[in-house]
Amino acid sequence: MTTALTPVHEVVARQLKAAGVECMFGVMGEDTAPLVVSAAALGIVCHAARHENQAAAMADGYSRATGRTGFVTVTGGPGFSNALTAIHTAHRAGSRVVVLAGAGNPAENDRQRDFVRNASAVGWLKQFPQAATLELLGIPVVKPLEGALAAAATRSALALGQHGTVVLVLGRQLLLEKIAAASEPAARPEDAPKPQAAAAQDIAALADLLGETWAVNRPLILAGRGAMSSGAGPALKRLGELTGALLATSLPGAALFDGDPYDIGVCGTYSTALASDLIPQADCVLAFGATLNRWTTYNNTLFPRAHVIQVDASAEALGRFMDIDLGIAGDARLVAEALIAELEKRGHAAAGFRTPEVRATIASFVPESDHVDRSTKDLLDPRSLMLALNRLLPAGRILCIDGGQHARFAIRNLRVAQPRNFMQAVEAGSIGLAMGEGVGAAIGRPGELVVVCVGDAAMMMALGDLETAVRLRLPLLVVVSNDAALGAEVNVLSDLGMDTSQAQIAAPSFESIARAMGAQAATVRSTQDLRAIESWLAAPERMPLLLDCHVNPEVRAR
Repeated sequence: MTTALTPVHEVVARQLKAAGVECMFGVMGEDTAPLVVSAAALGIVCHAARHENQAAAMADGYSRATGRTGFVTVTGGPGFSNALTAIHTAHRAGSRVVVLAGAGNPAENDRQRDFVRNASAVGWLKQFPQAATLELLGIPVVKPLEGALAAAATRSALALGQHGTVVLVLGRQLLLEKIAAASEPAARPEDAPKPQAAAAQDIAALADLLGETWAVNRPLILAGRGAMSSGAGPALKRLGELTGALLATSLPGAALFDGDPYDIGVCGTYSTALASDLIPQADCVLAFGATLNRWTTYNNTLFPRAHVIQVDASAEALGRFMDIDLGIAGDARLVAEALIAELEKRGHAAAGFRTPEVRATIASFVPESDHVDRSTKDLLDPRSLMLALNRLLPAGRILCIDGGQHARFAIRNLRVAQPRNFMQAVEAGSIGLAMGEGVGAAIGRPGELVVVCVGDAAMMMALGDLETAVRLRLPLLVVVSNDAALGAEVNVLSDLGMDTSQAQIAAPSFESIARAMGAQAATVRSTQDLRAIESWLAAPERMPLLLDCHVNPEVRAR
């Protein structure tokens, strides 16, 4: 009896389907084309992007918005290198992303200079030291060299994808190889790793410290991305009640405590004037799932007199960016719940910051109260633009903000009301990823309003995938802050006392380009021009709307 043979690309596609993969993003290439077709034949929706960097950002945005695993396919060599910035960004953010990367004929060791010697013509053109590059960046890579190992390699990549970003390298000839495919169980993306509980002695030690009221009287609970991902919000609110703590978040954890009367918003670079006044008064900082990097701690200056306790699922994160008094390795939610149980057993209760005066001060604070409008006849003050959008747009919006000077205005003045509704893919220092992030978020949470805030230079980088949003008929609002310049670079050159003209590059009409691509569009020079949003929101079905907002370049973000 002859055993039926199956192409490896079908074997990998079946593993993905069995694992519950519903969609993937990507740009097709010669090596990955059979895999994309096989996946589509099994009902996996393959969303075609126009550029690999945006495709990887789409998978990242999907993951950030949903907490599920995002999948992206890129061809080997140039496709992989095009996507590398977005892959690196997803890795640094801890996003759950699986990259299915093609390759020519992958060698066992692609660090050797002669690893292309025996490659085919197509393979030679597309050869790139993918595994070696990923190793340097600390990104896990799975690279089967035989067709018989493909199914197991796919399952391994799916499992690693539960912890963060992973790349599965699949050679062109390997995908076309035919093998006897056994029926094997698949790893399921929805089966996330079991959270780690903290050691009992660590919980007791922290409870002891909180009980020393001479040392801890005004605590601050600071929640980051890890707290949001673990669902620690309700437990941390209860912990705040027991300890009298103020509640704050890092930027990735924005809105975790929205609506709580003792929520003071983002801690660090984007703190409000109120938060900047209250945070230094804390004598104890309880950081849950927050890295305590220099942006969150304002270069380690925000907690001058505080005991700092850091809780993180990764022991390597403890004390990485600043000295701490106590580090606890464990899941943010489980540690908070265990600490609550211990404090309640001890009958612990403290007023801390939670006085009628502090509550009233927080309630009466108006973030934009110190804003003096600097709009002109033809140019908007970027702060006024974002404040107007904050009033006009539904509170439930998902906000994707690109990097650059404009981000300082958008983040401070355009807020979100629930966790996972804020994302800024700048972990690798790049601009130009917000368009892809927004498409991924809109696919992951269909029907919800996604707002992409981007500068004019970054929009020029991502224009091709505005067409992707149009083709997919996504309810995306793209807000271009157009100052006809690379704003951050203007700031740098200005601070150095140098000529800024090389950083001033006027863009073409984004309204004209967007309309040519099939999007709705308007040019905005005053807040009155934002009325285009009202009719767009009222429409029964919304295509992408792009607003080319001309802003006053004299308003700088320092």
